[in-house]
Parts: sequence; structure tokens; C-alpha cells
Amino acid sequence: MTMNGRHDVIDDGVVYINQGVIDQVGPAGAEPPAGHEQTAVTRSGGSIYPGLIELHNHLPYNVLPLWQVPENYPNRSEWGGAQNPDYRRLVTGPMRVLGEDAALMPAVVRYVEAKALVNGTTTSQGIALFSNTGARRMYRGVVRNVEATDDPALPEAATRIADVEAANAEKFLARLNQGRRLLLHLAEGRDTDSRNHFLALNFRDEEWAITENLIGIHCAGLLAEDFPVLATHGGSMVWSPLSNLLLYGRTADIAAARGAGVLLALGSDWSVSGSKGLLGELKAARLASEAAGGVFTDRDLVDMATRNPAVMLRWEAALGSLRAGARADVIVVSQAGGDAYTTLIDARDSDLSLVVIAGHARYGTRALMDDLAPVAELETGVRGLPAGRALHLRQASADPVVGALTLAEAARRLTQALADLPGTADRARAAPAVARGAGPQWRLALDEIEPTGAELRPRLPVLRAGRAVPSGPVIGGADAELEEGPLALPALRLDGLTATKDATYRRTLGGEMNLPPGFAAALEELLT
Repeated sequence: MTMNGRHDVIDDGVVYINQGVIDQVGPAGAEPPAGHEQTAVTRSGGSIYPGLIELHNHLPYNVLPLWQVPENYPNRSEWGGAQNPDYRRLVTGPMRVLGEDAALMPAVVRYVEAKALVNGTTTSQGIALFSNTGARRMYRGVVRNVEATDDPALPEAATRIADVEAANAEKFLARLNQGRRLLLHLAEGRDTDSRNHFLALNFRDEEWAITENLIGIHCAGLLAEDFPVLATHGGSMVWSPLSNLLLYGRTADIAAARGAGVLLALGSDWSVSGSKGLLGELKAARLASEAAGGVFTDRDLVDMATRNPAVMLRWEAALGSLRAGARADVIVVSQAGGDAYTTLIDARDSDLSLVVIAGHARYGTRALMDDLAPVAELETGVRGLPAGRALHLRQASADPVVGALTLAEAARRLTQALADLPGTADRARAAPAVARGAGPQWRLALDEIEPTGAELRPRLPVLRAGRAVPSGPVIGGADAELEEGPLALPALRLDGLTATKDATYRRTLGGEMNLPPGFAAALEELLT
């Protein structure tokens, strides 16, 4: 499945790779390209696709289990922040404990990156790290990071902007006009306040702070007449249907978005209220499309995880399709035959037989991994992985934060820490302070837990009661949490790597109150 401009499907095809780049894609009987005359061909035994590109995920939070959402929320302000005790106990409190612990923070990084990998994601948003010296950097791992690509053919996107740019229309528009793609939350909810977050971008007469560089995440609050505005000004959208449905009982008006010509990509958001990865989110997207009247074909949906995000990021010459000259990010599912796109969406995580990033086999069946990475140090037998799968997480340029940490060890540390969060927090507080001059100590930069001088969304003002107030959600930070007093943290379960091996995840999904009738049962059937 090339996912090229013609959507060519080669029934019996071969992909030649050299030094992380695809040299040729064509029929298996064709002459090999120059230099590959002696290249051995490994039979995948399945269907080959480009790697899945995800444009929205709060990766560090993917150690936490699915939240049993207790009510139908109108917008982001109502469920997230210090005013919601559940959110503090189950999300921000545990993540502060894990993210600041020198032994647990690397375990979080290792676990969530591996979780993305074993669900078919080869590109996602990044993991930001802060140090005690004030430095900030992005974690460099095996999964590609849209915010730090280290590749001139893959221009980096930003997911945060300075708070002063977020609050001023002229400064925000100037930031958009700098030429870098901005992946920013927009209109998160189903009420008037959510829509006003979008309408605030219309800051002067008919002038909108929207360009082709604005990629709006969620856009659930937009009305049908808003999508032509977004499309006319060049904006695009990341759709996270499962998370939207779990929190708000509805998702974006995808029929209106399609009708207006808005380009869409998929994002699984986070494990707290979303899918474990893009392989699961594709299934949720199909169900949401069917509920809206069959808005998208299966090919359309696969585009949203391959071609479309590449186009949105201006990466289409290098990623998102299988073509000569493209970076060698490839996945394989074990089935073949039938509709090529339906095959991918129907595939369970146990059907994923190979994941290749930059030409390196990173995950797959033991047979394929032994053939494609014969000298690699493979990790097998990790709880939560399908039987017979192996991981290759070592890399020459390994980030020192994670280094040689295995997935099994990361899972062990996190399982133990989450099961005793109060004790984990007490032990961290009692640990001796790091000696001055011992070098930087890194911690996770967790979205919206504490002020960082950056925003995940524009905050342009709207008029309310005769005065201008920032649009968008009101989310309490660390200071607001401290005002609420000490927090009794519960014992939590480490979220499983895959849906087929995580009965608790599926059971929680079945009890979610905001999903449409029959949605959870249909999704569970697709997942297992």
C-alpha cells in the first residue's frame, strides 16, 4: 500500500531499503535497483504500509490507565485542572510523582515510547525535559518526533508557543507567519465557550489569525459554518474521536469538515481518555464516521494516519508514503488480501508483525526481527506484548536519560511505583538533595501542571460582560493545586501496552457513560 498520490496498491510488491532510505518500490518480479543485485529479500508474509504518523499525543501520560469519566463535560475547563478532585488524584498528582523522580522519569519515557511503537506509530509528538539548571530539551528516541526531527527534509513543528504570543492577536499572527507549523489545541468541548475559543481568532473585521501553519487539535466546538473559515485560510485539523466522545459525548462535525475541504489527521490524545495508539484510534474513527452517516471510507481514514499528516507538516516528499527517496518508515500487518485499507483498520495489535523506523527494524515477530536485525540486542517476553514479539530499542545515539534501560525494567519500576503512590512520593521527598555541581538532573515537562511560559493553545481575548478576557479553558496549575491542600493519592495500575492483552482497559471502556449506544461494544470487538 504505497499511499502515494495515486494510492497505488501492488499485490505482490517489494521495498528496497538502503541506509534508512527507500531505493525502490515495485512488483516483486521487477529488476532490483542498482546496488541491490545481491540484496536478500525478506518475505513479510503480510501487507506493507508506510509508518503511522500521529499529530497529537501527550505521551508521558500514557502510563496512566483509562479514566472512568464520571460526567458529560461541556468543555476542557470543566474536567481538567485543580478544581476537579478526580483529575488531581488520577492524573496530575501521580504524574508529578513519576515525572520528578530520577529513577521513575526514565522508566516513563521508555515505556510510553515503546507503547507507541507496538501500536504501529512511527512518528508522534515529543517528550519535553526540564533540568534543575533551567535547560529544556526534547527527548531523542527511536520513534520520530515532529518537534525535533534532526532532518532538513522533515521541518520541525511546534506544539507550544510563548504565553505572550498566545494572548495577543498580532503577535500570534506574526508567530504563524514565521513559517513553522503550529500544532495547537483549539475549541475543546461542545459549548459556546469552546466555540468562542475559535471565534476569538477573528480579531479585526474579517481578519483571522489563521494560516496554513495552524493545525488545530480537536476543534470539537466548531459549528458547520466555521469549517469553511478554517479551510479558506489554510488551516487544518487533528481529530481525536475517542477522547472527544469519552469527555464530551460528541466529537467534531466531521461531515462539515470534509465538506469544507479541511485536511484531517488523527491523534490518539493520551491513555487517560483515548486509544493506546493509532491502530486503535483508526477503529474509533471508523465507528465515529459510520455514526455520522459514513463520512469517510477506510482509505480516507488510513490517509489520516499516513499521507495527510505528512502533507500537513510539509513532509510528503520524505514520509507518509512508500516511494523511492522517502525515509524508510514501514509497518507490516500479518493479513493480506481483500481491501488494503480495511485490512489495516481491522488489524489487531496482535496482527502487527513488523515496525521499521529509518530502516531499522524496531519491533515485530521474532522471525522477522532475527532476519532484519540479526546482530541487535532484542528484548522479548515483556508482559503486555503479543506472543512471539521482539523489540529492538537500543540505538547508538541513545538519549542518556534512558540509555540501556529495558522495557521490562521500566514496566517493573512503574508498576511498583503506581501501586504505592503515597509511599513513592514520601520516598522522593526524603531522598537527599543532589549535590551542587553534580550536573543537571532532568525531569518531565508535564503539560499544564505548572507554569512554563508556554501555552498549548492560543488565548486571544473575547468580550465577556463588557470586558476582554482570554479565550480557551481555564486550567489551574501547581499553585492552585497547593491551595487545595494535600492530596491522597490512590493505588493505580500501569496501563497495558496493547488492547488485546489489557482486559481492564476494555472493561473500563465498556462502562464509559458518554459513548454513544453500542460504540464501546463495537470498538471492543474491533480491538480483540
